[in-house]
Amino acid sequence: MKRNWLITTVLVASIFGLCISLLSCATNKINLRKTLDTKETLQVQAYWDPIADASLGLPDHSPKHAALFKNLSPAHASQAYEVDAFKAFLPKKSVPVGHVWDLDMNEVLPFLRQFHPGATAEMHINPGGEGSVEIFGRSISLVKVGLESEGAFACLRALSSTYAEVVFRIHAEFQLDEEARAYFTPAQFIGRLILNRNRGTIRDFWLYLPSRNTNVDINAFGGADMVYVPRMELIAQNAHDQSDIVWETAITEAAAKSALKASFYKSAEIERHSVKEAVAKAQSENRPLHVLLTWGVFDDESC
Repeated sequence: MKRNWLITTVLVASIFGLCISLLSCATNKINLRKTLDTKETLQVQAYWDPIADASLGLPDHSPKHAALFKNLSPAHASQAYEVDAFKAFLPKKSVPVGHVWDLDMNEVLPFLRQFHPGATAEMHINPGGEGSVEIFGRSISLVKVGLESEGAFACLRALSSTYAEVVFRIHAEFQLDEEARAYFTPAQFIGRLILNRNRGTIRDFWLYLPSRNTNVDINAFGGADMVYVPRMELIAQNAHDQSDIVWETAITEAAAKSALKASFYKSAEIERHSVKEAVAKAQSENRPLHVLLTWGVFDDESC
């Protein structure tokens, strides 16, 4: 009898512990899509500055080139979106903070088409996949692995009892003119969305091209160039919802950025060091060095 009581006690305790564990897991995850109020709308503003600089001067090469690239501006400077449309940036299931998921580009493209109706997820030049090249009259098959750069990913960066912040990264381009083979290809779009979980509304939305030199590739009539566009963004803000936020669970912006980058490129997982750090590490661990020069001139004095 005593033995049966002991077994029953252990069993009950195990079940209780399992329930607590499952409850804990459930509270650490959240289904953001179910919180949206589909009746609300949000006005999104679009900005697209002219090309400020070009490495090779392609936009000024001819009047035809200038007509393609000199007067780019948003197709819709202001556009209203139903809040339900922002599900495009939210996970389709419950996820914890720090989780990364892929986005459905068919749901994301309507936002990019506020810039230009030619927005597409299919990059006209994508180094991934398979292909072939002819060398000395012979066809050589090529298989390129791990270089796919199309698509979009998002990450739940932070969570509070009232708000959730999602950050995302998108790779896409704009076909400006099919006959001219004219493309405008941003290096990337990044952005964030802050969701009011209590109201089911969007507090902040920001999708933008990082402002750095040569942040866009352009192509036309068989020519190519790298150009600088100071500003290209979609932005919206709920003026009635701007109270301070205290995040209860979060990862850093740098950690979220790294996780998104690694989702596109496996090479992002490779540990990198400065030359001095690498030499010291190699000497201390008696390991060889693998040196990769991607741009510029190697300076022996930096060793």
